[in-house]
This record gives sequence, structure tokens and C-alpha cells, in this order.
Amino acid sequence: MPILRFATNVPQPLHMSKLEGRTVESQFGGNQVMFSAAEGAFYVSEKVGQILGDQFAKLGIRPGQLIEICKAEVGRGPERRTQWIVSTAVPAQDATLAVPRLADPPPPPAPAAAPSDLEQQLAASIRMVEQRKQAAQASQATATPVWANHIVEQTNHLIDAYAQVLKHSMRHEGLVKTDDVRSLFVSVFINMSKNGAKSNAA
Repeated sequence: MPILRFATNVPQPLHMSKLEGRTVESQFGGNQVMFSAAEGAFYVSEKVGQILGDQFAKLGIRPGQLIEICKAEVGRGPERRTQWIVSTAVPAQDATLAVPRLADPPPPPAPAAAPSDLEQQLAASIRMVEQRKQAAQASQATATPVWANHIVEQTNHLIDAYAQVLKHSMRHEGLVKTDDVRSLFVSVFINMSKNGAKSNAA
């Protein structure tokens, strides 16, 4: 049985199979009321279910009779509210003519209802969770390993030391060539590295 949804201010023609709603558990918590019609089933809150039941009784609606239910929006600004209105689409004495027969064309499809505030909030929450998950995954993928940070730090120190050596060699007015300074620097660094490794091994 298809699930019917009510668009705001759009009357929905229905042939009610039963006039009494059935209380069921809502997937969002609490209870709701399910009504059955030839066109499908629809769910409303317990308060709205009571309102519809009272209007069915007041209008003398009978099962199979063609009616219209409208989820109307009345008022403006802070006074705006939703009002459920039931009306008979045909006179009660002609209600039997409204019952669909095998030769009758199928009833028109129910108009697509706009998502409710609760559905919009749920969709926004799901999008937010997905965005946070993607951001966390991206952060983990781009995080620099500890060993890489150590290499960068050591290299920066080595560059600074080499720059100081070059600056010092300039005092000798070109007597010491840049290539000589580089060779001396590399030799001293290698010897210190070896001695450091031996000290750590000892």
C-alpha cells in the first residue's frame, strides 16, 4: 500500500477504507495514527488523528465515500498555524457513485508533498555527520608522519649551519672557495655523525 503525503494547501481526494485510525509506533519516537484509504495509507500525529476523526463523525462520512482532506496553512507571521480540513467532494446521497468500480479510471496520483520540518532537520543532520567524517578522513590522510617532521627539522638546522659557514668564509676575501667550504662542511658533518653513532652504540 503506497504511503500518502499531504502538500500544504493542496486538497487530497480520498476514498476512506476505514474511518477509525490505528495507533502505531512512530519511527521518530512516540505514537502516531495510521488511516487507510483506497489510494493508500497516511500517518498523522495523535492530535491530528483526533481532529480528523471528529470531522468524519460531524460530516457523517461513510467508508468508500469520496472526500477531500487539506493540510491548510492559516494566518501570517507568528500567528501562522496548520489546520486540517475535511470536506465532502460530492453530496452524501451520491456517495455510492463515488466508490471506484472496475470500469472506472484509476484515481489521480497523490501530489508529491514537500518534506516536513522534521525530515529537513534529519537530512541536515545526516549531511553534517558525513561532512565531519570526510573532514576527519582528509585530516588523517594529509597528516605528516613524525619521522618526516624530524627530517625536515634536521635539514633546516643543517642549512642554517651551512649558511653561517659560508658567511664566515667571506671574511677571507675569496681566498676560500665555496666548493672548499662545502667539502669541509660535509666532511665535518659526516665525522660528527659517525662519532655520534659510535657514542650511542657505546
